[in-house]
Formats: sequence, C-alpha cells, structure tokens
Amino acid sequence: MRDFQRKRNIRKVLYSKGTLLLLLFLLVLVGKATWGLYAKEHESRKNLDRVEAELLNLNLREDRLRADIARLETPEGIETEIREQFQVARPGERMVVLVNNKKSEPEQNIKEQSLVSRFFNLFR
Repeated sequence: MRDFQRKRNIRKVLYSKGTLLLLLFLLVLVGKATWGLYAKEHESRKNLDRVEAELLNLNLREDRLRADIARLETPEGIETEIREQFQVARPGERMVVLVNNKKSEPEQNIKEQSLVSRFFNLFR
C-alpha cells in the first residue's frame, strides 16, 4: 500500500502546475536555443556559398592573369599589346584611322524631337 501511495505522491508532484510550468519554460528555452543555432547555421551556409563563389572568381582571374603573363613573355604578345595600347605601326606599315561623322547624329536627333522639347532645349 505504501508503494501505491508513494507512486501517487510522485505523480502529484510531477503533474502539478509548477512542474508543468517549469517543463514548459525549459521547452521554450531549448526551442529558442535551437532556433538560434538554426539561424547561425543558415547564415554560415550563405557566407560559405558567397566565399566559395568569390574563390572561384579569384581562381578564374588568376588563370587569366597567368595566361596574360605567359602571352606577354613572347615577342608576339609584347608587340600585340603595344599595338593595342598605343596604336603604333612597324616601319614600312601604314595606318588607316577611321573617324565617325558625329555631325549627322545631332541633326537627326533634333528632327525627332517635338517642338516643345526643342523650345526647352534652347534654355539649357
């Protein structure tokens, strides 16, 4: 009989409002901690993806720079780069420079503008 009463007393304590509130409070604390860990993991995963993409871009850039350096170590590469940068020609070669006629573009633009737009453009 005492065992039965002892079990009954234990159940009374376990199912009391205070114990249930304490368990609920502990459950909320554990839930909050779990949510915080989830948020940190999500942020870390985003940072990892961003850093991996940046690393890939840097590796591609390194490969391009190494290819450019290898190209510039050859005489043909040096000559090509000088021709692109400074627009020079070898002795005996002739350069042809093409110039766009920029006067025709504004005239067409004026014809396409309305009368009111042309009036306000006079004051600009």
